[in-house]
Amino acid sequence: MWKPWLHLTSALAVRNMIRNAEKSDVSKIKTLMQSEPGFWQDAWRGDVVERGLDASDGLAFVWEEAGHILGFICAHDLGFRAYLSELIVSRKVRSHGVGKGLVERIHQELVIRGCSVLISDVWYDAEEFYTNLGWQEPDVKLMCKRLKE
Repeated sequence: MWKPWLHLTSALAVRNMIRNAEKSDVSKIKTLMQSEPGFWQDAWRGDVVERGLDASDGLAFVWEEAGHILGFICAHDLGFRAYLSELIVSRKVRSHGVGKGLVERIHQELVIRGCSVLISDVWYDAEEFYTNLGWQEPDVKLMCKRLKE
């Protein structure tokens, strides 16, 4: 049986497992998103993953091992701040460094670009994950307006 978490040990291995997301990854990324109850939104456009990749300007990465995409992260450099729009990790490998590795990769890329602030909307059950990585609540409140009912 394939056990991906057995290989998640060294920094070199992490660097080699994280790569830029490509158009050819779209179906696997979508399958990963749909595997998490409540993550995939039926109101999303059919090409939402492709659009995210296009808009990311090189800030979309996957964690891949043995042809399996175990994690996906996508961010956007808006100039005055960066926005982490998606982070999804397969339940099979949670708490094994995949999410942390992906977030750290985004941090590195944004620092190189000169960004000083990264924001994200976070699921309540993921707050501890982000807090452990040094994130904190901002001085603003996130609001939402549904454009289509």
